[in-house]
Amino acid sequence: MMRVIKKLSGRRNLLLLGVIYTLIITFASLAPDRGVSTFDILFLDKYVHVVMHWLLTFIWLSYFFLGDQNHFSSKMVILALITCFFYGIVVEAFQHWFTETRTFDFFDIIANAIGDLLGLLSFMMIRKKMNYES
Repeated sequence: MMRVIKKLSGRRNLLLLGVIYTLIITFASLAPDRGVSTFDILFLDKYVHVVMHWLLTFIWLSYFFLGDQNHFSSKMVILALITCFFYGIVVEAFQHWFTETRTFDFFDIIANAIGDLLGLLSFMMIRKKMNYES
């Protein structure tokens, strides 16, 4: 199974996945809010933010790592985390400025940050399991 994951996680594939996933998040976040939820789960939108940023951070960390395994450093990790975090803030600001049905929500930013940290932890665990430790 790990061989299959390694093969599918080529650098070009991760770049394409990262760009497409980032665009999907952007468009979904800026699309008009229909206000109708088929689920009545408390804080569902916060869970969605956590999962979206979990995957976002994991994908981009994987891309940067595969780009330069020999020089992958904590600076690259911090840069990826900061970029994903500020991307979430920018999307929230765009919701406030450029949409009529969505608003800036500080708690969405907190949920995004939790997702970013989970993405980092997942990346580190899988990286270690796949014997990528330097």
